[in-house]
Amino acid sequence: MMKPARIALLLAVCAAVASCSMFGGKKKEISEEEKAARISLSVVDQKIEPDPALAATTVTLPPSVPATDWLQTGGNASNLTPPVVAGSDFKVAWRASIGSGTDRHKRILAPPVAKDGRIFVIDSNQRVTAVDASSGRKEWSVEMSSGNKRDEFAVGAGLAIAGDKLLVASGYGYLTALSLTDGSEIWKHITDNSLTGAPAVLGNRAFVTTANNELYAFSTDDGEVLWTDQAIAETARILSAPSPAVSEDVLVAPYSSGELIAYLPANGRRLWQDTLTTIGRFTPLSAINDIAGRPVLENNIVYAASYSGVLAAIDVRSGTRMWNMLFGARLGPVIGGDFLFIVGTEGQVLCLNKLDGKVVWSQQLTAFRNAKKKQSRVVWTGPLIADGRLVFASSEGQVLALSIQNGETLASLNVKQPVYIEPIAAAGLILLLTDEGDLVAIR
Repeated sequence: MMKPARIALLLAVCAAVASCSMFGGKKKEISEEEKAARISLSVVDQKIEPDPALAATTVTLPPSVPATDWLQTGGNASNLTPPVVAGSDFKVAWRASIGSGTDRHKRILAPPVAKDGRIFVIDSNQRVTAVDASSGRKEWSVEMSSGNKRDEFAVGAGLAIAGDKLLVASGYGYLTALSLTDGSEIWKHITDNSLTGAPAVLGNRAFVTTANNELYAFSTDDGEVLWTDQAIAETARILSAPSPAVSEDVLVAPYSSGELIAYLPANGRRLWQDTLTTIGRFTPLSAINDIAGRPVLENNIVYAASYSGVLAAIDVRSGTRMWNMLFGARLGPVIGGDFLFIVGTEGQVLCLNKLDGKVVWSQQLTAFRNAKKKQSRVVWTGPLIADGRLVFASSEGQVLALSIQNGETLASLNVKQPVYIEPIAAAGLILLLTDEGDLVAIR
């Protein structure tokens, strides 16, 4: 039997990706005077405009590094991924089926990870597969099991690499370590709830969240639980695999309640907490509080965005907001040099000055299949900064490379399958995992 929490998860994602047309019926006519007097408080109705004073700003990035390994969902423990050299031709090198795709009851959620020329993925049946990065050939495959015949499927999953181990956070409610070589089990620790987040790994510790907004700190050596914490439970959430951001001094965890909580990584002591939610909730989308994307840590500042509509930069030492703005996002931001890049729930891409939140440029991607009636919402994921461009993918199968200078489209292709998981880069390739279970490599 499907557990209530899993039903809630599925309902949440349906609300997130469905059309925003509200209830039917005859609408009350509103005069032009009334319209002019009203102020739009709905986050999704607002479009952010660039700051005219920054019109002449030259957007630059740090030097790109070779795309070799991608050890965890944010690329590293702080989720601060440097620009990479990958996908310069922007053409499909190969594609391979890695197992079952999304259907009515189960979903592909976890971004791939990669090490030493191999890519590791988990499908909607909780099957983990190792793929050769040069060809897409399967090297080994192992299906995670609940140990209970009544559990036909699980919602939630996440991957990370710790040394010679592949850590798998399973929706069945456990964290396990598999051998990178052959997928054999090294250790396994059962938790009280489904694990919906991807592990964040620093040293010999892994930090992962559950469907009930618990945070676990595990030893990667043997799976021992080092400490736990409980945030406010919230069942209405976006189906994704977010991970905390962690450094030696601080760990910042996102929760579906909209809470962002900072801890001491060593013992779990809370340092501060903030809530990235909006007061007014006027649409099904803005009613979801979830911080579904990863926060990013850089220079004692954490950057994070909630689905309901708050993007903020917070001093991790004090918990004080340095700046914030009304902007709802399904995924967290990406930092490149002095700039922050993010795509909103309405397909608006922003480039901001990361220190004060002022908007340098804005670009609108396709928001609906039917733009006139605002039906069939298009979901965008990304960006990845690769080959000096911003790479996004969509639920329509579109893959775009945008200019970092102004957001104009420089290259595009169509992988012909929906993509809801953000792209990664490894072995010189941009890698996409489609909703139908295909791994696509872009050279």
